[in-house]
Formats: sequence, C-alpha cells, structure tokens
Amino acid sequence: MFVFFASLAPLPETGPLLNLTRRREGAKCGQIKPQAGAQLIKLKVHSCCQLMYDHLRIACKRALIALAAISAIWVFFISSSGAEFNGTTYHLGEKEAVVTLPVSASHLNLTLSYKTQNMTLFDEDGKNVSFNSSYRFWRGEHIYSLTWERNITGKLVYTMPVQGQQFILPLRDERPVAIILPAGYTTGERSLGIARPAPDEFVEDNAGSILIWNNTTQISYIDVTYYRKSAPQALMIILAILALTGLVLIGQYYTSIRKLRAARMEMENEIQKKRN
Repeated sequence: MFVFFASLAPLPETGPLLNLTRRREGAKCGQIKPQAGAQLIKLKVHSCCQLMYDHLRIACKRALIALAAISAIWVFFISSSGAEFNGTTYHLGEKEAVVTLPVSASHLNLTLSYKTQNMTLFDEDGKNVSFNSSYRFWRGEHIYSLTWERNITGKLVYTMPVQGQQFILPLRDERPVAIILPAGYTTGERSLGIARPAPDEFVEDNAGSILIWNNTTQISYIDVTYYRKSAPQALMIILAILALTGLVLIGQYYTSIRKLRAARMEMENEIQKKRN
C-alpha cells in the first residue's frame, strides 16, 4: 500500500526527469523562435515596401499635378492664338528687349525706328542660318535688307533698346503682337500703369505677364506702362501713412485752435476785471 500511494504522489521539482522535460521544452522553443523571427523580418520588409510605395505614389501625384498645370498654361497660350503664335513677340528686359519675328521667305526688308544688333536667323529645326545684310539710314528710319540662300520657315531674333518702365511700339504691319513683361512686373492698375489699347488677351504666370493683340489692323502703336507686382501694396501703405499723418496734423490744428481760444478768453476776462 505504501508503494502504491508513493507511486501516485507528485513528482519532485528537481531531478533528472525535470531536467529532461526542460531540455525538451527548450528544444521546442528553439524550433519556434527562428520561425517567429523570420515572420517578423518579413513583416518589417513588407511594411517598408508599403511605405516606399506610398511615398512614390504621393510624389508621382504631385509631379503629375505640376506637369498638368504647366501644360495647361502652355496650351492656353498656344490655343489662344491658334496652333502656334504666328506674330511678333517682344520679351522685355531691364535694358533691352528680345524680338522674335516669324519668317517664311528667302529675304526680308526690315524697317525700324531704332538701330538693332545681334540679328540671328533660325530655321524650323532651330539651326542657325547665315545670311547677308545691308543697312541704311533714311529719314529717321533704320532700314535692313536681309537675304539668304533658300526659302526658310523659321524665326529672326534681334534686340532693341528699352528705357524705363514704359514700352512704346509703333506698328508697321498687321501681324499679331505679344509682349512679355519682365519677371516680377505686371500692368493693368490705372493709377500705376496700363496698356493702350487694351490687349485682346492677358496671361499672367510665374514666367511673366503676357499681353497679346491678335488684330492690329486698326492700331498704329502700342503703349504699355508696367510696374512691379508689389507696387499696389506699397502704394496702399504710402496712402495709409499719408492719411495717418493728415489725421495727426488735423488733430494738432484743432488742439492749437482750442488753446488760442482759451488764451484769448483768459485775456478778455483779465481786461474785463481791470475795467470793473
């Protein structure tokens, strides 16, 4: 009986059997841990890949939005004047303007009210084309005669002087005209400067303000006065300062009048007292 109950008693917590059990459990844990580590690495790699994908997707969206905005501006400028603007473009700078004149001939007679330099002829592929030129001055006009070997469809580029922030352009033909103001400048505020006559189209973006006259048959000249984009704000600040100064002066004036009246009343009272 003693042996039977002893066999049913719980095993001790120490001894060879407990050590064997712990070794078996440790072996099982050793088999499980590498698998769990591999799964953890896979999860980390997957999360990193997902994060990179999200960043790339956001960057691509922003790039597409920017490209769409630029394309919209360019398409608007091109579509507003046809398949391609087939007129004379004046890109204004601080001291000179770059003129781009479309050409489709084997020679060109150019009459200008100013003397120009740095004439360059480009074909439709953008290649430089050599040409012969002659110049003469007659009755206040600068006359240029340009000839080249073959019929070319391209552009003639030259420069003209610009002074101040007013551009006056006499028109000698009926071509459409586009004037690009310097970067940071605009026009249209009557108190600061406007374009006369008013342009048919006005486009304003980061590259500059663009004024377009599509029909110049009834126009003898174009006069554009332009100013910095910050000029209206500066004008408002100056007007506010002048208004505040005026209020201060008016206040001082009325204060001085009151003091003079009070002094006069005091003198009159003293004189009245002496008489009495």
